[in-house]
Amino acid sequence: MDTVSSKQFSWNETSILIGGRIIEGVVDIEYTAKQETKPLNGRGNKPHRILKGNKTFTGKKTIWQSEFEAMVEAAPNKDALDLEFDIVWAHTPADGVGKAVVEVLKGCVISEYKKSMKQGDTNMLVELPFDFCDVKPQV
Repeated sequence: MDTVSSKQFSWNETSILIGGRIIEGVVDIEYTAKQETKPLNGRGNKPHRILKGNKTFTGKKTIWQSEFEAMVEAAPNKDALDLEFDIVWAHTPADGVGKAVVEVLKGCVISEYKKSMKQGDTNMLVELPFDFCDVKPQV
């Protein structure tokens, strides 16, 4: 009988790779996968089934300003909005117990960026919403 691990990952066990490089200055990351659905109605007042349409994938990451500037430097025309990249998101158990969980967010493009600072800040954070094509779990 197979058992399901209830292992929970912490931020300390998470690595984010962009362009083959671990990003040290990432402070948060999230993504959403969505699928359009529509009820198929016919006889009666309840749907007969749910039809599936297109999938969409969006995300957001917040990184140090220095990491953002490195991305700009590598971008075509020095424009972060022209970049296309994959994000590898890996969760590796620090205690070595259990297996790593790795997801690849394919074909990421930055949809906008926002820079801001306020009095008392000790560093700048840059928020980067992004769209991407697919999530590929690695097994």
